Amino acid sequence: MARRRRPSIPLIILFVILLFLFLLAGPLVDIVSSMSARGTFTFSYTSNVNDPVVSIIYTLPQDLADAMVTEQTEGWTVTLTDTSLSVTDGTLNPGESVTVNYRLKEYIKGGTRTITATATTADGNPLPPAESNLEVPDAFLLAFVGMLNQYAIWLLILAIIVLVIIIVLFIIGKKKDEEQENAEGETGPASPPVSS
Repeated sequence: MARRRRPSIPLIILFVILLFLFLLAGPLVDIVSSMSARGTFTFSYTSNVNDPVVSIIYTLPQDLADAMVTEQTEGWTVTLTDTSLSVTDGTLNPGESVTVNYRLKEYIKGGTRTITATATTADGNPLPPAESNLEVPDAFLLAFVGMLNQYAIWLLILAIIVLVIIIVLFIIGKKKDEEQENAEGETGPASPPVSS
């Protein structure tokens, strides 16, 4: 009896992995971004004057602004436009602080960045601009999944190529099985000698 040939298990596993990477490349960026590419920056209001801050405008480096997704802060409205991050519609009394949370949607080089914050009080008086350092997380995993997402079409093309190879190997194996069965059928088992 001929041994049935099956396509290589590693090829099938490779096909499944490539297909999953293609389908999950976009969602993986969001997952990795939410888990490993998060940061915060805080504005602290120190003043002896009883005039609360109602607006804070951060000036960000362009690469950070392009890669940043801000989250809403309780009691405030956070808006990102070009390189300006506005924190408005809230009240910050002297001695209090407000923190803005963000995540990176794409990889940028991590490290220390300088940001400038300009606050305005309820009376409309602008406070002197304050510079502070912001630590941007080094999210190498985000760079990897971002690359997968950017070149996702190539993952699909590779998956199709692997699938074609699996199909060809299956057809070749089936033909060899048929040829082997035919060869065994023609020769047949030898008949035992008839004794007299």
